[in-house]
Amino acid sequence: MQGELYFIGLGLSSEYDLSLKALEILKKVDKVFLESYTSLMPELNIKNLEKLIGKKINIVTRKDLEEEDARVILDEALHKKVALLVPGDPFVATTHIAICINAKKRGIKVNVIHGPSIISAIYGATGLQCYKFGKIVTIVYPEPQYNYFPETPYEVLYDNLMRGLHTLFLLDLKVEKGKCMSIKEAIEILLELEKRKKKNIVKSDTLAVGLARLGSHSQKIKAGTLIELKNYDFGPPPHSLIIPAKLHPLEAEALILLADADEKIVKRYLK
Repeated sequence: MQGELYFIGLGLSSEYDLSLKALEILKKVDKVFLESYTSLMPELNIKNLEKLIGKKINIVTRKDLEEEDARVILDEALHKKVALLVPGDPFVATTHIAICINAKKRGIKVNVIHGPSIISAIYGATGLQCYKFGKIVTIVYPEPQYNYFPETPYEVLYDNLMRGLHTLFLLDLKVEKGKCMSIKEAIEILLELEKRKKKNIVKSDTLAVGLARLGSHSQKIKAGTLIELKNYDFGPPPHSLIIPAKLHPLEAEALILLADADEKIVKRYLK
């Protein structure tokens, strides 16, 4: 019997973000795995999800998927129907694309059930227009003891701004170490990069949008200057940050109404 591997997007917040299609598949497959290190789902209840689908969920780690090439999943999927649950949408994280390729090489049939992710949710949450976003980049934790302070986030921001495009920053998660970057930490890193690179693109009065636990009942969305957001209490992770370029009038109005932006600050960014 040819095996099958289903990549299923869990969505943004809880088990109730799953589509009806996903739930039906999860009830029928032989085995279910879940990884929770590429993102956090603030309201996910695994015990409740197990009740919904009628089977045990096996947790896999970063080591299982990256260092061991997902063998624990692919070996099962050779002759069984197996599902891998992924926070958000399955292929936003490059880890899962590598697993998909390896599955195909081993003759395993691959199916994908997409779910909402931060990438698709930010437009409705902020009112910023999807076609005005440039390259997405992750701000990672620097390690000064190893002289490791990546400049890629700053370089991507600069390139996007030069093209009049907004920038979405995903923030580093080291779930297994209990470290989840906050908006405050991300802003401090960007300000430090400005000191080093000196291109005058990150300033204390730069307009930005902070997003926390998007899609959950306790989500927070706040637009303001970087210094305001640095001192704003966004609560627990996961957090994301947007620095917009010039705004369309509808985007400006949306930030005021949806993200509590100060009208005077927003008007400085109008085209």
